[in-house]
Amino acid sequence: MAIEIKAPAFPESVADGEIATWHKQEGDSVARDELIVEIETDKVVMEVVAPEDGVISKIHAAEGDTIESQALLATLETGAAAAASKAPAPEKDAGKTAGAATPAPEPA
Repeated sequence: MAIEIKAPAFPESVADGEIATWHKQEGDSVARDELIVEIETDKVVMEVVAPEDGVISKIHAAEGDTIESQALLATLETGAAAAASKAPAPEKDAGKTAGAATPAPEPA
């Protein structure tokens, strides 16, 4: 399931903020409450954390971008979709190369 990660609601006196630092990139796994991105305003730096365990499937705002309150920052895949994107690719010919690397012992 895809979850939209949005910027927090800014106080009335703050019009916008800037993406200061992405701590995660597309394809990275995250745990619930893990820091994803920092948003800097003229008054404060806000930390945005993952709402659930999953994988960052899309980042919608780059570092240095100016964003408004509640702007879409990233998409997080959770559940089966996240597990599928984290699964490692199978190695080709893994069995063949393992046997060739070890020479057979010579009879005494």
